[in-house]
Amino acid sequence: MSKKTVHVVGTGTIGEPLIGLLSDYKESLGIDKVTFHKNSPLTYERAKVKDLMRRGAALAVDEEKVESFKEIGLEPSFSAEEAIKGASVVIDCTPKGIGHQNKHKYYEKFIDDGRGFLAQGSEQGFGMKYARGINDTALVNS
Repeated sequence: MSKKTVHVVGTGTIGEPLIGLLSDYKESLGIDKVTFHKNSPLTYERAKVKDLMRRGAALAVDEEKVESFKEIGLEPSFSAEEAIKGASVVIDCTPKGIGHQNKHKYYEKFIDDGRGFLAQGSEQGFGMKYARGINDTALVNS
């Protein structure tokens, strides 16, 4: 049986809580490993990244930024491409437009091997929409 790995790209408003949720509930969700990509080595976000790592998620960064992350005390486990290659599903939570750039730079290389790629709602035209109105429905029914 193959490992079920979820890779989340982006640690912002959507990415950070998603990484935390997947890490905290990975056993009950049937996930073996959670990895996440952080683009910029920012000292003011170091605590957030360390917390995600403490919760069990593994940090991935662009190869050319590994040393910059190490300089601020963050030890990446994977390069961005290694994490994507090892993932069963990739969830792109980057700001509008970046998901399309990532699709062309990374995701299209793996599109034919059964891997799943999702992007947050602001990425129009990324692919087929699988979920919409979830937050609105939850609020209306509360």
